[in-house]
Amino acid sequence: MKNEKNFKEMSITGIASDTRNMQPVVVLKEKNGDRELYIWIGPVEAMALQRAINKEVYQRPLTHELLRSIIDKTGTRIEHIEIDDLRDHTYYATIYLKNAESKLVTVDARPSDSLVLATWMGVPIFVSEKVIEGMTQAEQEEAPKHKIIFTQEDIEQTDEELTKILERINPDDLGNA
Repeated sequence: MKNEKNFKEMSITGIASDTRNMQPVVVLKEKNGDRELYIWIGPVEAMALQRAINKEVYQRPLTHELLRSIIDKTGTRIEHIEIDDLRDHTYYATIYLKNAESKLVTVDARPSDSLVLATWMGVPIFVSEKVIEGMTQAEQEEAPKHKIIFTQEDIEQTDEELTKILERINPDDLGNA
């Protein structure tokens, strides 16, 4: 970590939905404080994060589970993740790994992917003070008004709807993927 004073450990308190556009929002809360950070993510990433939170494992690995398996099987481990920048309304993250020789390796990543991996691996999530402060006062006041937490029923309903869509797809229509 660059400088501990400039980063705060945060934890995921839930996945909300922005009622203006139904966009999923990850809610992070400061571990030793009251501040929250809201990061808008895509619906697929929200489902992956919810599965990681619930430790739902499928018969065949999905993308984040595959990456987790590769990390484990290569003798590498994730030390922590950092959400370290906010530019043009886009968050940036870095995954900190140690390889088998204990060499520190950093990987640029999207915060959503970093949060899913951190959740699966049980590693700390650090957020730059400048990122936390980068959320304007208006955004901080506005965000709680526009959120609803996804319930397990919502996730199951979404999974059922996705399953129905996938069942209607003809594999021949997909080409040579």
